[in-house]
Amino acid sequence: MKTAQQHRQRPARGRHHVQPVAAACALLFIAAGAAQAQQPEQLETVVVTGIRRSIESSVALKRGSDSIIEVISAEDLGKLPDASIAESLARLPGLTGQRGPDGRVNVISIRGLSPEFSGVLLNGREMVSSNDSRAVEFDQFPAELVSGASVYKTPDGTLIGQGLSGTVDIRTVRPLDSRGRQIAVNLRGERNSNGTLVPGVASPTGTRFSLSYVDQFANNTIGVAAGFARLDSSSQTKQTELVEYGDYTPFGLPLSGNKPAQVGGNQALLPMFWTATSSTKKNVRDGLMVVLEYKPNDSLHSQLDLYYSKFDTHEVGGKFAQSLFGNWSAGIAPALSNVGTTQIGQNTYATSATTSQLVANVGNFDTKRTDNIAALGWNTELKLSDHWKGVADLSYSRDKRNERYTEAYGGPYDHAAKQWTYGAYQWNVPIDGSPQTFTPVQAGYLSNPSKMAFGDVQGMDWVPNEAWIGAVRHPEIKDEIKSLRLSLKRDLDGFFSGLTGGVNYTERSKDVAKNEDRILMSKDAAGNYIRSIPSAVVGTPFDMSWAGIPELLRVDVPALVQGGTVSLEEGQFSKWVANNSNVREKVTTAFGKLDIDSELFGVSLRGNVGVQVAHAKQNSDGWEYRGNDEAPDPTLLYKRSGGTSYTDVLPSLNLVADFRNNWIARFGAATTIVRPNIVDMRAGTSTPSVIGDLAGTPHAGEWTTAYAGNPELKPWRATGFDLSVERYFGKRSYVSVAAFRKNLLSYIYNQLTAVDASGFPQVAPPGVTPKPIAPLIRPANGSGGKVEGYEFAASLEGALLHPALEGFGVVFSASKLSSSIRDQNPDPTVSTERNVPLNGLSGLSNSLTLYYENHGISARISQRYRSPFTATTRDIFLNSTTLQQAADKVADLQLGYAFEDGSYKGLSVLLQVSNLFDKPTMNRKTVGPNAPDATALTPNYIRYFGRATLLGVNYKF
Repeated sequence: MKTAQQHRQRPARGRHHVQPVAAACALLFIAAGAAQAQQPEQLETVVVTGIRRSIESSVALKRGSDSIIEVISAEDLGKLPDASIAESLARLPGLTGQRGPDGRVNVISIRGLSPEFSGVLLNGREMVSSNDSRAVEFDQFPAELVSGASVYKTPDGTLIGQGLSGTVDIRTVRPLDSRGRQIAVNLRGERNSNGTLVPGVASPTGTRFSLSYVDQFANNTIGVAAGFARLDSSSQTKQTELVEYGDYTPFGLPLSGNKPAQVGGNQALLPMFWTATSSTKKNVRDGLMVVLEYKPNDSLHSQLDLYYSKFDTHEVGGKFAQSLFGNWSAGIAPALSNVGTTQIGQNTYATSATTSQLVANVGNFDTKRTDNIAALGWNTELKLSDHWKGVADLSYSRDKRNERYTEAYGGPYDHAAKQWTYGAYQWNVPIDGSPQTFTPVQAGYLSNPSKMAFGDVQGMDWVPNEAWIGAVRHPEIKDEIKSLRLSLKRDLDGFFSGLTGGVNYTERSKDVAKNEDRILMSKDAAGNYIRSIPSAVVGTPFDMSWAGIPELLRVDVPALVQGGTVSLEEGQFSKWVANNSNVREKVTTAFGKLDIDSELFGVSLRGNVGVQVAHAKQNSDGWEYRGNDEAPDPTLLYKRSGGTSYTDVLPSLNLVADFRNNWIARFGAATTIVRPNIVDMRAGTSTPSVIGDLAGTPHAGEWTTAYAGNPELKPWRATGFDLSVERYFGKRSYVSVAAFRKNLLSYIYNQLTAVDASGFPQVAPPGVTPKPIAPLIRPANGSGGKVEGYEFAASLEGALLHPALEGFGVVFSASKLSSSIRDQNPDPTVSTERNVPLNGLSGLSNSLTLYYENHGISARISQRYRSPFTATTRDIFLNSTTLQQAADKVADLQLGYAFEDGSYKGLSVLLQVSNLFDKPTMNRKTVGPNAPDATALTPNYIRYFGRATLLGVNYKF
């Protein structure tokens, strides 16, 4: 694969061809003449560092590339400002980051397409992923170990592992590009404004440390680079959840009509289910990078690079949940008083009240996760003659994830009477997403273990296996990629300056084991469940006063499981076996590319035309269970297998017209693919069960929906067209406008079909006759649609306007996107929205950075914004959840001072503030079918992560 830097360093072959010089030195001012070459003007040598050096390098790489790319470069050795490469990527034009449940950006969308649509490379090689999809989690890559990254929006024929939306190529340092020994040490302390929400798990004060080393030996023929980075910090999350407001007449506040004239008296919609969660997560990540480079002469160049990352997390949290739904099954009818209402459109919402009785649950959870990523690559270039060069690249990457999630739940209980108790509460649940509170009237009601018990507070005795009080889930994921690439390059004279051809072979194997056990209560001699909570597992109560709850019971769930007072049972057997699978791929890609380096109508023209012919062979093993969950029988577990093969022809074209006065126009066209999401390729199928006669349901005898993978899935395919116009001003300033369109030739969606249920066990309750068929949802290939948009980017130095503004600058980008693609979701149990926008698409996004850097002083404030979007995530159960995310805006601040001379030269100090204004993430959920206005949106999850303040020192010598 030819990187942007290699494009720039390619020797000029035509008298009209002009290229920029090395990125860290200068940018040639180009003014193409009609019949003669332009020469670079002599520039004064100025050494720049920090922010301006980063911008200068990025601009030079962007300008010199034959593709349409965006670039980030490290300010200096080990000095990208973010905790991971993800935040840096999220500021680039056309890219948006998605904050995860702990507030960190972990996945990236390129041009409004889901993270699964992008390709991710490390030093030009395809990377494994930590979850059961293809989306790489970028928080696995410490920014301190990265020299930069290029985002290819248009591919070329040699870009292996490319994505449909774009390709991110993360790069580590090349030691022979430097001269002299460089050692850099960075140390930062971090503090979260939320304090410690769960004492004993992680301190709100964390640290970041990195050490980098670069040197050359044997007369600059051997280069060595090594880096180590350690992150030890915490995430402190406050989360509220509102499932829905609804019209439920049993509770005395019915809503009888849609129009305001019909809403009178005490009629209003009620918050039917609400939760509050406090959690602390300890994050410890160790990253290691080693590069060995050997170049004894101009004929041989060999490089061996190693990357390793281990990411350990431990999260502990407490959860309070109230349910007006649960009052039905518990058989209580609360009285409401002090009701406050809010009118929005045609709906009246009861946003505050006091309730005399209410079903309340208390949950505790503990999650530990370990990710191990290792990547090894060996690249050798050999000059065979004056015009021929051969390249061999061998690589291996592996990812192992082990996770263990334990949860237990219970609630207030009268041990003497052997029954659940239901207290009074005051609640305030605003419809606009403002802070929510739910306060128990009785002090200590939710924290005294002698007044609490394990079990189902709603008292659903008809639920099978009532002894179930929690679960232990321990999924395991392993992903491996092996690759070999061989290529030859021939220098040419004439319109085409070079020819590259070769073959790449890749094997990928991904194993997923879901694994789940139920936690069951033991029984005493009389046969009664032992619901009491052992004192040995009770800890200091959670302080959830931010949610109106002074104290919430804290239980050490792993200690409970290990203590022997409860037992484990293999649970949800029919469901988790469907996610246990192995997917294997073998992809052989023949590729070729002709470089263009000439002149057309007096304009310097460069670029390339290429093609890839990719043959894929895929297969998967999975499971289908035909037994009963209540009496698991492994003999009724059947192995399922399937697969397919296919060939894709992927042409590409990149043209760059280099005009006078530093104007550049670019055009790109390509056919691209991305292979199906790995979890969708599984061969397993979940087992449906029969719906019994519960509370007179009219659906008795019907089957619940079964879910299956499809090992015969073909890729998403698209043709894309790009046009970009750029104007450059000096070394660090430019303005660009781009337009693109991607026509998806094929798409993957969830298809609702039916399956013959005669082979399933008859597990229906007595008197209930199962229907002859069961519904089945599985992914399938369908027709596509289009995604199109406009992008604007600018980097401008203040000195362009006036010398007094030397050191000031602004970097800005904005995107406007639209799509005709809608995710057709046939399963109403997953989402009430049957026709949702394309996953990951924000119609508007922008990023703004204002900076000053001069005389050792540096200051920067950045803000990134994305409009509402649909996001699908995978949870600990390996189930997908699709939510409508609200607009997200995050600001960061950095102040620093570097000693430029004297005995402290090389030392710099900095202050960083992430999430400066403590902006939460929020998603909204369409009101359910019982609401009169189904288009109304109510807040669903709201997460506050706090503000992270970092103080650090850097020393380079």
